[in-house]
Amino acid sequence: MRKMIVSLLFVLLTISVASAQQATEGLVLDQNIQASYNPLGVQLVTKLFYRIPLVRRPGILWESTKIELGIQNNLSPAFDYAGAYVNIEPIALFNLTLTAQAVAYYTALGYGLYPLSGYGAGYDSSALDSVTAKNGTGLLLSAAPTIKAAVGPIAVLDTGSLTWFRANGGTGYFYEIAGDTVLAGSDIEIGNQAYVLATVFPGLRFGINDGVLYVPASGYVSHRLSAIGVYSASLSKKFAVYGALVAGTFLTDRNYQYKLYLAGQAGVTLGL
Repeated sequence: MRKMIVSLLFVLLTISVASAQQATEGLVLDQNIQASYNPLGVQLVTKLFYRIPLVRRPGILWESTKIELGIQNNLSPAFDYAGAYVNIEPIALFNLTLTAQAVAYYTALGYGLYPLSGYGAGYDSSALDSVTAKNGTGLLLSAAPTIKAAVGPIAVLDTGSLTWFRANGGTGYFYEIAGDTVLAGSDIEIGNQAYVLATVFPGLRFGINDGVLYVPASGYVSHRLSAIGVYSASLSKKFAVYGALVAGTFLTDRNYQYKLYLAGQAGVTLGL
């Protein structure tokens, strides 16, 4: 197994849980596990943050408004991202998530940082088997704005993302595992995830997801279309569970075009 999951489902599930609840002040722990096939991988995402409501008055546009400040950790067999997390929702129709994380790549479990010769280098499983991985460190900065709208049982969400990576000392090229692509030592990824979801009954939604990843410096594009089901439930004022299943295919991708894509996620949110 040489590929790790792209961490995009969590964006949707954060919206799914938060949009159904009035923001309450306090310390929150959110943890979920994600797994995927094509690419094959798994990761654990943990967030610990303090939530502060922004607008304390009734109304559908204001009840979920908040700012969340804390830490986020993304842990997989190949890497560990750890650092600051900020989420700002000034109105129910919009939120902005920011992260700044230190990155560690490690070889202990047979993965690590894979240095490559350039944007055109191969990075499928057989190609990576011929590359000597090494331990390495880096930095990740990301910004992800989300626009949300709902009409009756139909919800429409669109999340853009801008991510800057620095790895391998900012020199050469490397295999960026989370995005499943090749980046320069200092490089940018641009992504977009669009969702159209219909509520079947409270807490259960089905719909479609259109996802694109673009690397401006190389012109690389990965485009995936999937069906998705999302479930979330508040079991008490301070405890919620959620999950998602995704199945689709890549319309454009260097290694997985027209191949089956599967992913799943399960998580809990706990007020402390």
